[in-house]
Amino acid sequence: MGRGKELTKEQIAAISLVSLVGKDNKEIFALTGLALRSVQHWTKKCKDAGDSDPSLQKKRTGKARLTSQRTLKVLQRQVDLEPRISAKELREKNPRLFQDVSVRTIQRLLRDDLCFQYRAPRRKPILTTLQKKKRLLFCKKYLAWEPEKWKKVLWSDKSTFTVTGSRGGKVRLRAGSDPYHPKYTKGTVKHPDSVMVWGAFGYHGTGELVVLPKNLTVNKERYLELLADHLEDCFIACQSEIFQQDGVPAHTAKLVSSWFEWVGVDYIRDWPGNSPDLSPIENGA
Repeated sequence: MGRGKELTKEQIAAISLVSLVGKDNKEIFALTGLALRSVQHWTKKCKDAGDSDPSLQKKRTGKARLTSQRTLKVLQRQVDLEPRISAKELREKNPRLFQDVSVRTIQRLLRDDLCFQYRAPRRKPILTTLQKKKRLLFCKKYLAWEPEKWKKVLWSDKSTFTVTGSRGGKVRLRAGSDPYHPKYTKGTVKHPDSVMVWGAFGYHGTGELVVLPKNLTVNKERYLELLADHLEDCFIACQSEIFQQDGVPAHTAKLVSSWFEWVGVDYIRDWPGNSPDLSPIENGA
């Protein structure tokens, strides 16, 4: 069994002093908080030594430590700055400090002395603190809406689909044939075509599904053109009166909001960002 933690000179002196006033081992244990075995060991030494001071503990056997408190401070500072750094990289970045220290020793110091855990990083939270506050305010504000009013909301969203093609799935490959021969492989499309689709629905029905031109990026001008062409028809088809959209920049642009005011469209102005779970059109599947 390995030796326990060494006592300091002050702790040994305290045991010696308390034992001289007639305290037994259990009382010394309660007063000092030290291990009972250590107290028993040093009270016996005190009695054997008589009036002279008991001899101090022998030094631990084995090689001297190759690291110091300065080493630990350097390790902690560098890991705090670069949490992804490995023990090998720490050794390479500090050749003078760790020239005689193994990677395993650095790993042990990080784990046991500095209490660092080396694990995969956690995913960044989906919602920021500000977004959480906005969601809470939104829910409190619209909690008073009656179900009949929610039935008048026209929910809208757009989605992008990648256009790809394939001539079937698997191929028949004869044993011993080269699997990388052109007739056994298929081409790779680095930048496939995409199509954006916009749609809306309400409690009483669905609006027109609008397929935009291929590879078109929607900015505020194009989004406004889409609304001008299709929003009124969707309101009529769905018997809706209030428009809902998410908070992407093209939707919240001043150009679009000014158009809403000009044509008299009632819409939800304070939709919280990054909140697809609040919209039924995002969870239609």
